[in-house]
Amino acid sequence: MAAELAPNGLPQSSAWLFPEYDFARMNPDEYENVVIERILARGSWAEIRWLLDHYGKRDIAKWVRAHGYRRLDPRAFNYWRNMLGIKRYKVPPWEKVK
Repeated sequence: MAAELAPNGLPQSSAWLFPEYDFARMNPDEYENVVIERILARGSWAEIRWLLDHYGKRDIAKWVRAHGYRRLDPRAFNYWRNMLGIKRYKVPPWEKVK
C-alpha cells in the first residue's frame, strides 16, 4: 500500500514524526536530513517505500554512512547498515567502535 501524500509531498502518516516542525510547511528536499533520520528510525513500511522512491537507495545509504552512527539508535543503525550493504561508516573520533 502506497503512502498517501500531504500537499508538501511528504507521507501524510509521517506528520507525527515531526512534532517540533510545522509539518505543512516542510519541504522534503530542504528537510532531507531530518526526514531520512525520522523515517528510518520510526517510519512505517509505506513511509520507508516512499523514502526509497523519493531519495533513492544510494542517497539513503550515503546518509546512513555519514550520519547514521550518531543519529539513529544502535538497533536501527545496524538494521539499515545491513539492509543497505554498508561496510564502512563514519564514527566520531572521540568514540571507539566496539
